[in-house]
Amino acid sequence: KKVKEAKEALDADAMVSELLHKAAYCNNTLGFSPLASERSMAYFTPETIRSFMLDHFAPERMVLVGVNVAHSELTKWAMRSFADYNAIPLKKREETKAVYTGGDLRLEGSSPFAHVALALESPAWGAPDLAAVTLLQSILGGGSATASGVGGGTTSRLSTQVVKQSPYVESVAAFNTSYSDSGLFGVYGVAQPDKAGDMCAAIAKCLTGMTSVSKDELAKAKAMLKGKLFRQLDDDCHLMQDLGTQVLLSGRYGSAADFAKAIDGVSEADVAAAAKKLLSSKPTVAAYGDTHTVPHYAAVEAALKA
Repeated sequence: KKVKEAKEALDADAMVSELLHKAAYCNNTLGFSPLASERSMAYFTPETIRSFMLDHFAPERMVLVGVNVAHSELTKWAMRSFADYNAIPLKKREETKAVYTGGDLRLEGSSPFAHVALALESPAWGAPDLAAVTLLQSILGGGSATASGVGGGTTSRLSTQVVKQSPYVESVAAFNTSYSDSGLFGVYGVAQPDKAGDMCAAIAKCLTGMTSVSKDELAKAKAMLKGKLFRQLDDDCHLMQDLGTQVLLSGRYGSAADFAKAIDGVSEADVAAAAKKLLSSKPTVAAYGDTHTVPHYAAVEAALKA
């Protein structure tokens, strides 16, 4: 019952993310859903749950971070929690790497709109071309029929080439999600169901156009991205999440100044090379809601190779 309620509580954005990962990493690692299926419920017992926790919820797989707390205080409670009172023995654990497959998943849902994500494999966290890919995300930006947020801007490519070109597009935004051994870069859009095909074609055109970036466009993207990085330092919750994520992915923490330096070092040639590498991967398509005009996977694949 709880699993069913959790799945029903997922909004359209969460459903697309779920479908996107299942298609991009078919039957492995990041493609496995964090929610159990109804048919597997009979196999869950207190013993299987406890065994899973002992296998995976171990100190060497966790990160404990704090903001505005002394390191000595943090380590004291870490020792009390994981060593002094309830020691969990270290053991060898298999590290399975994510294998990007690409693919297509669609699900008819209750939303009156067509929710579509087109994605490509992007660099893992810490990869040399991660800064260039993040700048590409800023260049594409995003837009909405009703509003536009900081960093998306009314002059971003997706805003001018997709949202402003069609009254049927509700919103569109570029995304880049990095993991320890893989990543997903793409665009997520919401449109009136009859115009989902037109929106997908416009998004594909924006993606293929990433190989050409002007000097002014790159300079603007660098300024916006660095501004966003430094603004986030004022948010304790975001800072704590960033600390935990970075240490979990790479075992170290890079400051905003470190990232700003990496961003400044990116050239137009670097951005073009990163775009070509992205476009060389097999695409992933995920759609939810009213999907009857979302193009066939082969059509999307052909559009991205055009």
